Amino acid sequence: MSEPSYPVSGQDSGLPAQALTGTPNSPVSGQDPILVATGITKTFGGVHALRGVDLMLRPGRVLALAGENGAGKSTLIKVLTGIHQPDEGVISVDGEPRVLTPARARELGIAAVAQELSVLDHQSVAENLTLGREPVGRLGLVNRREQLTLANDMLARVGLRIDPNAMIRDLSLAQKQLVEIGKAMSTSPRVLILDEPTSGLREGDVETLLNLVRQLRAEGTAIVLITHRMSEMFEVSDEIVVLKDGQLAGSRPTSQTDEQEIVKLMVGRELAAIYPDKPSRQPAVAEVLGLGGFSVLGTAVHGISLSVLPGQIVALAGLAGQGQTQLLEGIAGLRRAAGTLMLRGKPRRAFRSVAAAIRAGVVLIPEDRKTQGLVLPMSIGQNISLPTVGRRAVAGWVRPAAERRVADETVTKMSIRPPDAGRIAAQLSGGNQQKVVIGKWLAADPAVVLCADPTRGIDVGTKQEIYALLRRLADDGIGVLMLSTDLSEVVGLADVVHVMAEGSIVRTLIGEQITEEAITGAAFQGVEEQLAEVVDR
Repeated sequence: MSEPSYPVSGQDSGLPAQALTGTPNSPVSGQDPILVATGITKTFGGVHALRGVDLMLRPGRVLALAGENGAGKSTLIKVLTGIHQPDEGVISVDGEPRVLTPARARELGIAAVAQELSVLDHQSVAENLTLGREPVGRLGLVNRREQLTLANDMLARVGLRIDPNAMIRDLSLAQKQLVEIGKAMSTSPRVLILDEPTSGLREGDVETLLNLVRQLRAEGTAIVLITHRMSEMFEVSDEIVVLKDGQLAGSRPTSQTDEQEIVKLMVGRELAAIYPDKPSRQPAVAEVLGLGGFSVLGTAVHGISLSVLPGQIVALAGLAGQGQTQLLEGIAGLRRAAGTLMLRGKPRRAFRSVAAAIRAGVVLIPEDRKTQGLVLPMSIGQNISLPTVGRRAVAGWVRPAAERRVADETVTKMSIRPPDAGRIAAQLSGGNQQKVVIGKWLAADPAVVLCADPTRGIDVGTKQEIYALLRRLADDGIGVLMLSTDLSEVVGLADVVHVMAEGSIVRTLIGEQITEEAITGAAFQGVEEQLAEVVDR
């Protein structure tokens, strides 16, 4: 089979000429491609998810695949890994046309880490890492000692220091993500596809992962990287290929383009400033939410005092695992908490349940939308109506017309695509699923919105919409308290930043004090100071 032809660099219908010879950033140049996809087309229900897409993966090169949510990236990944069969087009591996299935793709050395985690909560870390490849002794039983040794080696490769006997259900989302990556790497793949591998990871873990990508590239692995964090894309990729509406919108050698050009290819227009303007002055009004001596039982979170004023976006920052998520969950009634909680100037006890928090107007947008934020088999409209279904019921019976009205209003307000409240939530792109999660809580008319990584794994255009929405909520007098694993997001959005270490607030930054350097420095210094206090005691 002959390889597909590509236009010269600078044209917007395929790969650049440099894709055939390597770029200066790549340690491998001029080698035959491992995988070539030609004219890939895939249709679902008459809608083209992919239309005539070409792709070439060479050893020792990192190809960043960019595009808005719904552009076709996930469908292309599923075609390359054998989950979907293309309606048209050919995939060649080592120069031979192949019909791929998931098993055949693995045999050929193609591995993927999907955005939707596939780790099994009821099994241990070691069992997940060796699933399907368990070391077996002479009697046909799993050799536990060898299994633990293999698991520790995989964990060390991804920089994760946890007990291999720990249950997956007890890990944080970031730890689960690293286990998923370790599982994919355990097969030493020739082609490794990473779909949003850093979503949910904090700065230290992100750098560990990017170093791993660099190492794999140096070893000759062909890597496809999907990330909505532009800085990562430009830091480790050799070329960037952009999909829009299922077609190739263009491609660029990474060294010959910039963020503005890639964003324009993705969204079809130049974006205005990503982050909305912050208020020039802090409001001198009563707090919407106040905490005093607030502790979350069973965690390290203790003695938290903070205020959220109308007109403000307040952020929690710090290194991973310092109590930020547990604090939000304690405020929202997911975890038992103690201490003073003020809501619109009125003191009350910490919420004993999520239902009590919702009744009081405090809602949580969770970090994992698929397992914590949505019921995926249900429709968009049903998900939107769940938190407030009792408001539209008479004698225990839900009024369908009222439910549809709220769902349709939310779909329009949140610009959910497709604008069909009857569409099953599982069928939506990640960005549109996140809009459903946010929209259903806004339909509850909250007083306080708690956000855990509200833009995790979504494209730059949708991020801009959510940033503007959070600012409007604050301007409308709703309290906004958030955490984000993306430091640039914290700096761009927050009016006040509380840096946490070992469950305590160690520094508060306001206005121009809020920089990535200040946050990072305070986070590391805070951990050292907190540990020193423990030693002294």
